[in-house]
Amino acid sequence: MPMSRSSLVARTIVPVFLILLVILAGCASPEPTVSVLRLPTRLPPTPTSPPTPTVVAIGAWDYYKEGLGRWERGNADGAIESFSRAILQSPDTFASPYVARGRVYLSRDELRPALSDAQAAIDIDPDSAAAFALRGEVWRRLGRPQQALEDFDRMAELDPDRVVDNFSAYWEVARASDKAVRLLTLSKTYGDVYPQDPLYYYYRGWAFIQLDSPASAIKTLGEGIETSPEPPALLWFVLGKAYAETEMWQSSVTSFEAARLLVQAGDASLTIHTDQPVIDLFDGLGRAYLRAGRCADAETMLEYAISIGAPASTYTSTLEEARICLTPAPEPTPYPTTTPG
Repeated sequence: MPMSRSSLVARTIVPVFLILLVILAGCASPEPTVSVLRLPTRLPPTPTSPPTPTVVAIGAWDYYKEGLGRWERGNADGAIESFSRAILQSPDTFASPYVARGRVYLSRDELRPALSDAQAAIDIDPDSAAAFALRGEVWRRLGRPQQALEDFDRMAELDPDRVVDNFSAYWEVARASDKAVRLLTLSKTYGDVYPQDPLYYYYRGWAFIQLDSPASAIKTLGEGIETSPEPPALLWFVLGKAYAETEMWQSSVTSFEAARLLVQAGDASLTIHTDQPVIDLFDGLGRAYLRAGRCADAETMLEYAISIGAPASTYTSTLEEARICLTPAPEPTPYPTTTPG
């Protein structure tokens, strides 16, 4: 019996449908295999090499400041090293490290390196007061007072405030160079800064003695003694010198005796004036005794000066005179009337 039209369509559709299912099944993706490894949640960073440290150049100024700090902490060798590095960084344009290193050398009494550094600093900066102060001090220690005085004078021109800081050395070379007017100027500078200091009267008094004006010296030193609560032996000693210049021998004796009492009590102020204070004191006292007619006392003082180091040949004629002199009538005791307390 022939199939109907609808049956024929149905039988045709079913095989086609099955074919489509087979095709679709072949195109489907296979189920993924589960990995037993733990997968990262993000990509790892790209490996990089460690950063290269940035090299910061240290300049001459930094080395100079480093050297100052080391010097303040008492590290002289370290200070010299730092100042030397500063000089290597700027050898021809920076004077301060030369001055600073020269001061360190000076503190160690290494005078030639100090002189070389001072000269180098002056060559770089001819207006450096600090460099002239350094070179002046080196010249002083080398026993060259005239050259030292010239450098200190230049220092004072460039920076007057440095005079007081370097006063003792400046005064010493002016004395050694026999510059009396310079001494008077220096004494005034000191007095402007320290008007109540007893040393002002010493400096001014000695300047007047060097200027052959002992009367002015006596007046100045007497004022210092009267206004000072405890006048030092130095003022009495120089007053004795001033009286000796005017041949007022009894007054000279009185002044030297006052100085002697203070020295015996421990006063060391004569070292400002002389490197051999006791010898110079007994020398002055012995000569004053002799001229005042106290011959036995003169002999005792002069012999004691010889016993502690004074050259005997210096006193040959003076001792002979003391041994044969006659005692004259005493003169009235002049100024000073005050006595050390």
